[in-house]
Amino acid sequence: MTLSAPQITLTLAELAARWNMSTRELLELSLPEPLPVYFYFDGLVFDFGDKWLRANGDVKDAQDLEAHQQHLSALDIDLQRQTLHKQGLLKLSQWEEAMSDVELQRQHAEAERLRKETTRLSTLLKERSEERQRHVRNGLLRAAPRTLHELARNGSARFPQFAFLPARPDQPSDRLLVALEDGFPVQQLLTEADLVVAMQDVTAAEAARPGLAPAA
Repeated sequence: MTLSAPQITLTLAELAARWNMSTRELLELSLPEPLPVYFYFDGLVFDFGDKWLRANGDVKDAQDLEAHQQHLSALDIDLQRQTLHKQGLLKLSQWEEAMSDVELQRQHAEAERLRKETTRLSTLLKERSEERQRHVRNGLLRAAPRTLHELARNGSARFPQFAFLPARPDQPSDRLLVALEDGFPVQQLLTEADLVVAMQDVTAAEAARPGLAPAA
């Protein structure tokens, strides 16, 4: 298992030729440890459990913001009309009732609360959008077993929505599940031609099973 994003890689076809087997056999190969297989991804990558930053994580807050903005807009109009009415500058319609001073004070307080809440939510959603852009990844991800099984069975798989981050010194496990979003360019399918393996993992597998090593 590599401890950082693979630097030297072989394509799946190159490794299959090296080990004298088909790519399907290679995908199905059982080693002492599963052979990590990677694919390239350029897009947004989020921890699987990060419901806030992942797609639609802002739905409730965005809906609340829209509702507060609409309520505040209507309330501001009502308060403006009530104020003009008290000043003798406007006659209320037959569907409007003049507010008491106490009610006007209460509605002004509600408008101020809504203003603060819309400001808070707008700031929160802006910060979320900016934070999402800090999760851009341009590099290799480890394909999940489900993706590899589908590839072995069909020769291609629907482009995955989930994968694993490669291991690195500060995160030695390569089992950190991440969600993938907004890949560029948009790719519908993952094929065997998209897959690579790290040379370090290849030599480790050959050391564990000498029969895999190419003839000298």
